[in-house]
Amino acid sequence: MSQSKRMVNSHIEEYLDYYCKLSHAPGFAVLLKGQWGSGKTWFINKYCKNFKGKQQRFLYVSLYGMTSFSEIEDAFFQQLHPILSSKGMAITSKIFKGLLKGTLKIDLNNDNRDDGAINVGIPDINLPEYLKNTDKCILVFDDLERCNIDLSNILGYINYFVEHQELKVILIANEDELLKNSSYKAIKEKLIGKTFGVSLDFESALEDFITMVKQQDVRAFLSNNTELVQDLYKEAEYENLRSLKQIILDFARIFDDLPKKAKREPELLKDLLKLLTVFSIEIKRGDMLAKDISQLREAYLSAYSTQISLRQSASTNIKGNSEELTPIQTIFSRYTFLNPYDIFPSELWWQMFFDRGIINAKELEQSILNSKYFQDENTPNWVRLWHLYNLSDNDFDNIIHTVESGWNNREYVEIGVIKHVFGLFLTLSSIGLYHKSKEELLKDSKLYIDQLKCSDKFAPASLSTVGDISDSYVGLGFQGKDFEEFRELSSYLDTVQELVRREERMPGNGQDLLVTMQSDVRNFYRMLYRDNGDTFVHEYQYRPVLKYIQESAFVEQLLSIDPKDQKEVFRVLKKRYEFGGTNLIEELEWLKSVRCLLLLEVSHRQGKLSGYFLKSYIEHYLNEVITKLEAKTKEVKT
Repeated sequence: MSQSKRMVNSHIEEYLDYYCKLSHAPGFAVLLKGQWGSGKTWFINKYCKNFKGKQQRFLYVSLYGMTSFSEIEDAFFQQLHPILSSKGMAITSKIFKGLLKGTLKIDLNNDNRDDGAINVGIPDINLPEYLKNTDKCILVFDDLERCNIDLSNILGYINYFVEHQELKVILIANEDELLKNSSYKAIKEKLIGKTFGVSLDFESALEDFITMVKQQDVRAFLSNNTELVQDLYKEAEYENLRSLKQIILDFARIFDDLPKKAKREPELLKDLLKLLTVFSIEIKRGDMLAKDISQLREAYLSAYSTQISLRQSASTNIKGNSEELTPIQTIFSRYTFLNPYDIFPSELWWQMFFDRGIINAKELEQSILNSKYFQDENTPNWVRLWHLYNLSDNDFDNIIHTVESGWNNREYVEIGVIKHVFGLFLTLSSIGLYHKSKEELLKDSKLYIDQLKCSDKFAPASLSTVGDISDSYVGLGFQGKDFEEFRELSSYLDTVQELVRREERMPGNGQDLLVTMQSDVRNFYRMLYRDNGDTFVHEYQYRPVLKYIQESAFVEQLLSIDPKDQKEVFRVLKKRYEFGGTNLIEELEWLKSVRCLLLLEVSHRQGKLSGYFLKSYIEHYLNEVITKLEAKTKEVKT
């Protein structure tokens, strides 16, 4: 640490040493002022901890949100008598009863109502023994401007300790907020004898926060990169130590979930720390929301596609005409290193972290495996293309040619990869780096999906990950996901995937249908055909479920049911194909096999009534259906 940095606020420390070690009551309080987040609380806590005064002790209370004097005294009592004030001790309320009385506005009888009028002068107060023996105590009142007690009342209350009890008192406040109260100046003159402005001691605070981290490897990394964090704060023109402490704690938390090899990669850790710091600062001061992180790339591309240079805009307008920049453009102008194509682990990962506090360890690991930090000869070319910001012109030309070749040859069968490549092509097309239009890409992509389905390449294994790839896959967020074409393809994929799933279930569904035919023929009829006016709709009415039923099992079951029910089965088979779509053509071969088995059964039942009816049903129902389906098959082929 530099000499100049060691001297930050040292003059305040020297005066506080003098003030606190005085052998007599000075008769005034000391005010330490500064903006919110400037490190006032950190400074006084550190000072109290390191104070070398003999037999003196600090009683600290934050007035933030306090609504009554009893709350303040509770805080003092807990510090003076931690055992008596611990859980299970019921005497506290008795000790406080009758604690303060006179002209101070204090609750005397625990009825939550103030029992007196306030006077800024010295009230007539009789303190109990536990507050009379505090002559060696120094009272510290923090967050004065955030107290919910009337300002005149709380300052009069504090004034009592200064004048009547002859105690030393240190006040911590954002005085700019206090000055908004017209009565503050008059009271300050009587109560406060010395005022100091606390300067931001960034280096000391950062080093102190790092010592709070338990993990030794995290402390070592952060200690070696304090200048990195400090430079980011300077770029952001931000001076909030409260946020800095949170950043350090968040980094330590994320570090715990990193794979071992990632913890040994300094550049990866630096980039992680940079993004954490930038997003934390911008979200904290309200220039962006957590959900905006997932929109960074699209916002940047939108500006680029309309020939807006964010960097040029920043250099010419950021000081004199900054209102013309959008919040996102302003963020890009602040941090020249921020690259929308290189958000690690991913935009959505950071959004979930800041919005819900969730560390998605699985996606974090996948992102690392597919990141620029661990690429080798085995890295898929589409992953290299995803990291296009790191490519030279020659590398880009070679890789996009390879990826396009794989696309045209239908080599990608994983749904997540297909969406990634499609999104990359859309993005590159929108900025003029790919020769096909977005309309052409969408048309070809739908054809791609249809071809995969027809070739049965939508294997169950690839479908099992569908639920995890709505916004990202293998730890990489989809590029181009905000384009209408991307949303349309995603919807089309959902439809096709559902069809595939249903077809996978069809064999079991066919067996269920066979059981229904035996137990409830009427329901069997409704499951296969929808009569006019019938509001009941079943997916089997439009899907070739019958082809998944074993033909011999169907015939055996059909012959075992009541003769009148047999006729209903043949009737529904005829009705089923009257208006059925071309998808029911797939049941043609099944119908032919069933007919062959039934004709064989007719020959065995020659001269029997059942044989006569079976032959009649075949001629009047099955033959007509098969002829119709054969004609439709020829139409489709031509």
